[in-house]
Amino acid sequence: MKADDPKQKKMEMERRMIYEMINASIDLAEKLGPHDLAKGCNCIACVDKRKRLIAGDKREWKYTL
Repeated sequence: MKADDPKQKKMEMERRMIYEMINASIDLAEKLGPHDLAKGCNCIACVDKRKRLIAGDKREWKYTL
């Protein structure tokens, strides 16, 4: 592929946007500190909590307490 290929440039731009969104959500989580799941909060902790509520925790644990 050429370096000037429009598809390649579009993919690089999309990857950069995703990377920036992840960094912004991590920065927000650091700024807010530990908190409960908040409606409309886009920090990485709340996003993960919402994902687990919707999809459920599908991991099978080897060990029990």
